[in-house]
Amino acid sequence: MSAADKLLELMFSWIEDRERCAEKLRKLAGELESLREKCNAVECASSVVSVVGAASLIGAGVATVFTAGAAAPLLLAAGGVCSGVGVTVSVATKITEHFLSSDTLKEAQQIEENSNNIAKKIQKTYEQLKAQAKERSPIADPDEVDQHVMTEIVGAMARRSGLGQNIGFSAEFFSNPALGAKMMNQNANAAIAAGLTLEVSMSVVSILTFFSLKNGGKKLDILFAEGAKQLMKQVATTGFKTVLKGGAMVVGGAVGMGFALYEAIDSWTDLIKNNHVTEASQSLRDTAYDIRKISKTLRELFNEMREKFEELAEVKCIIENSDRSSAEKRKLIDYVIKMSQDEVVKEWLRENYESVAFFELVDMFNLLKQELDKEKHKTDREDIDITFVAHGAITGFMIPARCLLPLPSIKDVLLYSPWNCAINADVAYGIATGMIQPQNRRFFCTQQHCRIPDIFHQPSNLPFYWNSMNAAKEWMIPNINVSPLKASEDHAWDHFVFLRGRYGEPAINRVVIPFILPRWMSFVENIPFMIVTLTMSLVLFFSNYRATVHLSACLGRYEGEVLNQDYLSTQYAYTIDKTYMASSEEMYIHRNTDLYRAFKAVFG
Repeated sequence: MSAADKLLELMFSWIEDRERCAEKLRKLAGELESLREKCNAVECASSVVSVVGAASLIGAGVATVFTAGAAAPLLLAAGGVCSGVGVTVSVATKITEHFLSSDTLKEAQQIEENSNNIAKKIQKTYEQLKAQAKERSPIADPDEVDQHVMTEIVGAMARRSGLGQNIGFSAEFFSNPALGAKMMNQNANAAIAAGLTLEVSMSVVSILTFFSLKNGGKKLDILFAEGAKQLMKQVATTGFKTVLKGGAMVVGGAVGMGFALYEAIDSWTDLIKNNHVTEASQSLRDTAYDIRKISKTLRELFNEMREKFEELAEVKCIIENSDRSSAEKRKLIDYVIKMSQDEVVKEWLRENYESVAFFELVDMFNLLKQELDKEKHKTDREDIDITFVAHGAITGFMIPARCLLPLPSIKDVLLYSPWNCAINADVAYGIATGMIQPQNRRFFCTQQHCRIPDIFHQPSNLPFYWNSMNAAKEWMIPNINVSPLKASEDHAWDHFVFLRGRYGEPAINRVVIPFILPRWMSFVENIPFMIVTLTMSLVLFFSNYRATVHLSACLGRYEGEVLNQDYLSTQYAYTIDKTYMASSEEMYIHRNTDLYRAFKAVFG
């Protein structure tokens, strides 16, 4: 059992102990109330009964309550000899003695002691998780340790919900709390950020806050502060009733969400000694109520996570089973709509509920994941580079760049040509192999006898880097449509091409995916590239892989589409119509390969 799994087991054991303790206190309150009633009966029986006789009778009554009726005969005997005795005995003292010697109270104390021990183990196990993070990466800073710990805890909870080991809960969410804070401010509806729903992340930090498990770095301060705020809000709604002279204390070793039992016992004893048995009984009930409410709050936090993970488990099953029913397809689409952050993505999904291309892409990338698993023993890391090869064009409809990065299973999407620019086979080959560099770019007219000199096809202010969607998240970009390779082109391709140093840099895990659809789907003309990255990220989410996606496609505009040239030139770069990007001559030496010939068949 991993340290994270052990931590969860201890937390659940602690909750169970608190529930048992609450039940013991509730039972103890009943015993006191029963005893109080017997006392009242004695007081009403005769005004001439001596204090000693009454005390004897009460003593027998106490024994009856706290021994489950075994001393009942003593109650009758005491009544027969109670008169005429002149020694004064305090009724409150007798009740106090029996209260403190009650088996029920002793059981509650034992549970409290066990809870305290569990709480210490929780702290120790949490520190063990941190130590393991440092062992794995000795140079890790406190923020990176926090990220590791949080990711491990969430992964353990996912395993308890049947999701298995290979769920893509990335530490990136925990390294970007500003994103989480932004989502909270926007009240995002079940939005997924960095592999976790906001609800799940809040549940995690709320639980850790409850058990006084603190972050060691600074990046999670926002997240933990919000978690504490949410926890206090939830607990405040329970309506705590107990007030003790020491104020809010620790319950069972956890954070100040209740009261220390031993202090509570002192308070109840004082009440009984002062003949306030009814008040003591009510305080016992109130404390039991509060402890139950605390336990319920914690269970609800865990249940929220469990429900989310169980839903994910069902989605994972639908993704991996290509023989889906109509109901399962609808459920998958509904789930993706619910978790999507951007309205433009949601709108496309709503309008394309029956899209066969969407599910074909899901199956394509699920097959890729299976192939990656087969090849895993040959790879040197779980970060992979995926080149998606397709025909492409852009529209005048603008979308946020972040639409191409729906889940953290895609780290970045790189576009290579300026806007409104095509590419040739040399560039496409260089993109796939990772060989092309910014200094290799050359620009020409697509027409042989163009009247516009090539110098005017050169983009102005061309950046010396590729167009990263991760860097451009908040920028608006043209919607990119991709089209499948034609029948005359797809014969040149295997379904996937794995590159591990054969064509590019050594030890780089690269996969080339041609956009090929079955012949019967020839009616599919194009699909938004944001849907391609959505389906890819969704499938890879249920794995350990993190992909950088390289788009090998032309980005020229559709005829008649109106683009804001100045804006796109500022976002990255823009070329005039009928411009294509080529590569410098040093890349020509790699042309004699099957892969290059495959690209040549597509891009000419």
